[in-house]
Amino acid sequence: MDSFTGGIYSADGKFIEDSLLYRGKQASLQQAIEYLPDTYIYGGCLFGHFGHFIWESLSRLYAIRQCKNYPILFISPNIEVFNGQKILFKTIGIRNEIKLIKVPTSIRDLIYSPPGSSLNPLCITDEQIDSLKYFNFSEHTNEKIWLSRAKLKIGKLINELSIETEIQKIGYKIIHPEILPLQKQVKLISTSDVVAGCDGSAFFSLLFAKYIHGKFFVFNRRKNIPSTISYVFTKRNVKFEQYVFDLEPVEEKWPISIFRHSDPSKIAEILK
Repeated sequence: MDSFTGGIYSADGKFIEDSLLYRGKQASLQQAIEYLPDTYIYGGCLFGHFGHFIWESLSRLYAIRQCKNYPILFISPNIEVFNGQKILFKTIGIRNEIKLIKVPTSIRDLIYSPPGSSLNPLCITDEQIDSLKYFNFSEHTNEKIWLSRAKLKIGKLINELSIETEIQKIGYKIIHPEILPLQKQVKLISTSDVVAGCDGSAFFSLLFAKYIHGKFFVFNRRKNIPSTISYVFTKRNVKFEQYVFDLEPVEEKWPISIFRHSDPSKIAEILK
């Protein structure tokens, strides 16, 4: 997912540090292989992973919304933009042409902005938050939902179905975000009275909501809960609680980490 990198040199040969997503790799100016004679907007690196797409591929959304309909340039090792990425762009109102850069390229005019959000260091600006707030769902429902990861191939508790069986008994509706359109995800996560689940990218869809009405409960699926979760909740001023249990490791080998919860009823007890 993150085995590629890149950045920008200005016309005078100066490297723009915050154009590079991952620090620690030495920047070296390469001879341009291609030339683009028009005006473009710099988008950064294009990720397929939902969470990294929001945090890093959309990191300059605050600036893109201020620009004309110029094409957006993304660094990517892929041949074309994935269909799911195209849908996400259109869903949040971005209909610019997307062009992928895979080789050193010289551009006549490039509109550049610093990232409005990043994972390293962890930050998101108020301007970036405002640019992400695209959907306006004002209602507040009594629904209690669980953001399930049970159908994912990796990144789940091996016995999450046992947890879901327990919490369905106390009125929780099981949601599989990965099969829902973004707009539906945002509506559920922003209007439900209680939203619970194991930590993951699905919680970041709340960034696209103008209003968030409910309370959130997050449980660990690895040894710890990433700080991005609490950071997003705090930035969006939502009520939340986090619980970290001692889990039984099944497999611990990056990028696959699989754990088992020893007592699923403990989660149900909290959610009561």
